[in-house]
Amino acid sequence: MKTIDMTNHDIVKTKATSSKGNQMKWLLNNCWYKQDHMGYEGLSEVVVSQLLKKSDVSGFIEYEPIRIKYNLTDKSGCLSRNFKSDDEIIITLERLYKQHKGRSLASKLSSLSDIEERIKYTVDFIESVTKLKNVGAYFAIMLQLDAFFLNEDRHTNNIAFIYNEKSEEFTFCPYFDFGLSLLADTNDYPLNVENEQCIKHIKAKPFSLDFDEQADIASKLYGDHVKFSFNALDIDNILDSLKDYYEPKIIARVKDLLSAQKRKYNYMFD
Repeated sequence: MKTIDMTNHDIVKTKATSSKGNQMKWLLNNCWYKQDHMGYEGLSEVVVSQLLKKSDVSGFIEYEPIRIKYNLTDKSGCLSRNFKSDDEIIITLERLYKQHKGRSLASKLSSLSDIEERIKYTVDFIESVTKLKNVGAYFAIMLQLDAFFLNEDRHTNNIAFIYNEKSEEFTFCPYFDFGLSLLADTNDYPLNVENEQCIKHIKAKPFSLDFDEQADIASKLYGDHVKFSFNALDIDNILDSLKDYYEPKIIARVKDLLSAQKRKYNYMFD
């Protein structure tokens, strides 16, 4: 088991980027360390990134499991490489919208009753401001992944772009921050409750409360872009590598959940 003691290192203070509160995080030697806060967020990050290796999705962050000690806490978590350079900053979609429109994008989207209109409005805004191309495809992939992995935290402060202050150009962020996927919040989704029951209570973001609705509409508008190639053995191998960090109940739940999602979304597989 890989362990690090962060007691003598400062926590990175950030504005709330999760709808459920932020994990403690540290930036050390150009790596980000995040300690689990609500359940098994670190496991979710690792599992998603490892399964994305067995897909046609490019541009995602790879996470590794780690045990993080801080003062009196000793919890599992994850680490990842810092993906931006010194000349770059991360601008959330919510912040970008406020800079240009002077109001909240979340509020604007809630005023649009049609899901397709919400998605198109957001994509058109981003393309007009950032000059990026293929924003629709970027969103289609993101929403398909969120549906498959049940990521309940894709609010407008959890979608972001990279801005280079020297070149004054925008680029896409890699796909990251899947910590609140796979029923990772064990406060809201207790381990003694069946997966099927938990799933009934999950709400998607940011365009619809229904994962499939927003993913299907984005795919209709901008195409299907996600194909997986992992199998049951791949799932077993990934989860086996996490047994030193997480209890058997968690490993068993995630295995069952991924198997069920694989059956449900069989069209995403070659």
